[in-house]
Amino acid sequence: MAEEENKPKRYRRTNVDIQADIIKAAESLIKKKGFASMLVTELIKKARIEPLVFYNRYDNLREFYDEFVKRYDYWFKDVLTGVQFPTDSELGYISIFKDVQKALQDKSVMLELLRWEIAEGNETTVRTAMLREMHTLPLVNIYEEKFKDTGIDISAISSLIIGGIYYLNLHRERSKFSDIDLNTEQGRKRIENALEGLGHMIFHNHEVNNYKKVVAKRMKENGVSDEIIKKCLD
Repeated sequence: MAEEENKPKRYRRTNVDIQADIIKAAESLIKKKGFASMLVTELIKKARIEPLVFYNRYDNLREFYDEFVKRYDYWFKDVLTGVQFPTDSELGYISIFKDVQKALQDKSVMLELLRWEIAEGNETTVRTAMLREMHTLPLVNIYEEKFKDTGIDISAISSLIIGGIYYLNLHRERSKFSDIDLNTEQGRKRIENALEGLGHMIFHNHEVNNYKKVVAKRMKENGVSDEIIKKCLD
C-alpha cells in the first residue's frame, strides 16, 4: 500500500494539451523536413500519442495540414502590425520589406509553407496563397493611390521585391546568390541595406515627379508654353 502511495502520479493530458502537443510536434517536424516530407507516423510519435488519438481528430495528414496552415493565413497581416511607421510613408514602405525578410531569415513554418506552395498545387496551398494575396490588396491599393500618375508601377516593383525576398530565402540552402550568403549575418545585412536603399530610391523618384508637377503648373500659370516646360523638365 505504501509503495502504491509513493509511486509518482502519471500526468494525464487533457484534450487541449494533446492538441497543443500535436501542433508543437508538427511545427518542429515541418521546420526540419518540410510539409511534403513529413509522415503522419513521425507526427504521432513526436506528439507522443496513439494513432487512434490522431485519427479521431483528422481523417488523414492532408486534413490536418488544411487545419494547421490556417494559423498562418494572417501571417503577412501579422508582419504589418509590427511596422512602427505610417504604412504609406517611406519608412513604413521600407520597414515592411525588412520585416518580411526578418520573418523568413530563420527556419520557419512560413518558409516551408512557401516552399510547399511552389512545389505542390492542392486545395490547401492554393487557398493559403490566395488568402495572402487577398490580405495584401488593401495595402496595394494604398500605394497605388500614393503613386498614381507618377509613372511608377509601385505594385509591380513591390511584387518583384517581395518575390526576390521569398526566393533568396528559399534558395539559401542550395547556394549563394550573386556571392551573397543569406546564412551569414553579413549576407543578411547586405540584403537589409539593399531593401532600404531601394525604398529610398523609389520614394525619391516619387518626390522628384511631384516637384516637377508643381514646377510645371507654376510655369504654365506664368505663361510658359507646354513645349518649353517639357524641354526644361525632361
